[in-house]
Amino acid sequence: MLKNNYHTHMKYCNHAIGESKDYIDYAIKLNFNEIGMSDHGPIPLNSMNEEKWYALYCNENMNMDTFEKYVSELDELKIINKDKIKIYKALETEYLDNHEDFYKYLRSKLDYMVLGMHFFNYNDDILDTYRDVNYLNVDGYYNAVEKAIKSGLFNYLAHPDLYLFDYKSKNGINEFDSKAKEICLKLINLCVKYDIYFEINANGLKFAKDINDRSKWRYPNIEFFKCVKEYMDNNSGKLKLIIGADAHKPIDLNSNNIKLVEDMIKDLGLDVLDKIEVGD
Repeated sequence: MLKNNYHTHMKYCNHAIGESKDYIDYAIKLNFNEIGMSDHGPIPLNSMNEEKWYALYCNENMNMDTFEKYVSELDELKIINKDKIKIYKALETEYLDNHEDFYKYLRSKLDYMVLGMHFFNYNDDILDTYRDVNYLNVDGYYNAVEKAIKSGLFNYLAHPDLYLFDYKSKNGINEFDSKAKEICLKLINLCVKYDIYFEINANGLKFAKDINDRSKWRYPNIEFFKCVKEYMDNNSGKLKLIIGADAHKPIDLNSNNIKLVEDMIKDLGLDVLDKIEVGD
């Protein structure tokens, strides 16, 4: 059972349920030691045209006015609960070209940032990581992640296997081919090089075609994490793996999906950390 979670959403992103206090109170009830509040951060309005902005569900992220209130609220909750649980202020954000100053401003108000990369710049367009990735453009996903992590603004890569959600190989099917494996290994090496936490995301199971068959999971992707295991067997102690509840309602902090992910981790023999280290 989790005793810490660093990937937590609440009502401010317009598609999760519950106040910040609801998650913190439930985490205390579960005897959590730490919780990172990391709702979806604002998307710069000038980063794309309006049609694309809505197509990528950018409206399901907080706006800047809400962000300022969010930070103040979490500062207050930190003080109120300082003897009960460690609370971190965070955001899950994208990383789009030519907006580094914007992301630097967000980071200046926070304890850490989570890189979501639900979409990414590619050849004068913005591609949807859920729908648009194939063997020809998957390097674009990796390049975007690399650019974000090299910025030094992120501590944590969420669902690194998201590019496999509807990935198409040369055969035109969703499979973990040699190109997908190449990207997996490059992501691992990138996160090791820059000392970034690498997430196993429990919330992805809501997309599973058959939750009882790991081969039917969209993410966590079992073939991806077999590749991770292979790497870790040959590079002990280098990759910092962490489970993320990716909670969108308080009860997600203790969901059956987390248990299923923990079972996968146990069966694969993955070495997973129970907490992250961030500066105060």
